[in-house]
Amino acid sequence: MIMIVLRSNCGMLDLAAVVEALRYACEVSGERAYALTSCAAGYDALQSEEPWIRFSAVYNIASAPPEVDTLLIPDGAAVSLKDHDLRLIEFLGKRTPSVRRVAAFGNGVLFAAAAGITRGHTVVADGEVQGRLATLCSQTIVEPHSDLHKSGKIWTARGHSPGLSLALSLIEEDLGRATAAEVAYRFGMRLADAETRYGQRTSRAPSFDSGSPVERVQEWVMANPSGDLSVGRLADMVAMGEKTLSRAFKQKTGHTVGEFVLSVRLGYACEMLKSGERKIKDIARLSGLGSQANMRQLFMTRFGCSPSAYRDMVLNDVTTDEPRLDAFVGRGRKPTEAPALTIA
Repeated sequence: MIMIVLRSNCGMLDLAAVVEALRYACEVSGERAYALTSCAAGYDALQSEEPWIRFSAVYNIASAPPEVDTLLIPDGAAVSLKDHDLRLIEFLGKRTPSVRRVAAFGNGVLFAAAAGITRGHTVVADGEVQGRLATLCSQTIVEPHSDLHKSGKIWTARGHSPGLSLALSLIEEDLGRATAAEVAYRFGMRLADAETRYGQRTSRAPSFDSGSPVERVQEWVMANPSGDLSVGRLADMVAMGEKTLSRAFKQKTGHTVGEFVLSVRLGYACEMLKSGERKIKDIARLSGLGSQANMRQLFMTRFGCSPSAYRDMVLNDVTTDEPRLDAFVGRGRKPTEAPALTIA
């Protein structure tokens, strides 16, 4: 039983990806592996981050059932600790000891911190969230080089598609890598690091302790496009000097580290633009391209059009010269179509 802890301004697109992934897991495993429910601080209709959706929770936190395995705390619009938020924080603090795990992504991590769940644990968090963690729970440790982390009973995620990434990790923990890989395959290009995490469906996820330094750098860049991907940081990660890494990378791939990083980031930005689900300023941040203005300049230089024009062309099936990651990494991704989640 997974209980989603809802509040106003939750991001429904990321939540829909979580629900869809868990539904796929039930289909792949051939059993009712998961049951979903939700709770909130009241039965009144909640406004989601998307203005065209309103929703209600199944349970009030005062009457939420005790038979819950996992508490899921989703992302949402900017957090302000209103009265109902304070009641949710109190609920999380009381219920966490009795559940097997807590999963939070985006600014949902702030609610976990305010409830004391992250005390003494390591989490991952976006910049805005990370800046507020210290004031909510000073004993929370932030992992700066990953988009996904488990510490004790708490899973946290950030970056591109954090809800889907987190759901796949829970599926892998519960039902095994083969099931998680099959679910990831069904999402195809909608999960940016599916190829890196799962390879050809059931192959192992990459280990940053194996492979050549150049391969490890490639995998790290693809898995963390929004992170610090300076040559100095990447060189430290593989215990090499900056000049040595740059020379080895150029010899092995034919491209500089900077060219590879930019291509990966542009590739992720293009995939997010294709989905049409995020604002361009958010895409710029999540893909590691910085500001919206910087992303626009890079698109004009590389593709001869703005990000918004690129999205319009893609959605209208106009051929564009988009970046190909397989040209840099030597492996392509097989696109697939997943059935859309129907909201009744």
